[in-house]
Amino acid sequence: MFQPPALAGGGEGASAPPSPNLRVLSLGAGVQSTTLALMAAHGEIGPMPDCAIFADTGWEPKAVYDHLAWLMSPNVLPFPVHIVSAVNIRSSLMEAAGG
Repeated sequence: MFQPPALAGGGEGASAPPSPNLRVLSLGAGVQSTTLALMAAHGEIGPMPDCAIFADTGWEPKAVYDHLAWLMSPNVLPFPVHIVSAVNIRSSLMEAAGG
């Protein structure tokens, strides 16, 4: 389990850093973030995330969206996955480049 490093200059009487109020996993739906999400779901690493966020570029391969749908299906992850998107990155880049 991850332990935060000791505070610099800490010593006797130094207070511990405050506990985080929200633990969020950045979920790209690739190998590394999927592994972290599944390990947390099975209690192999901790603490458990409160949620995961998938930042949708709007231009991911179909396999990524299929995998994300599986991760979000019932009984896979015990925490919610939120999908956020502002724009389609490809369209924005093409507009900026003049077509």
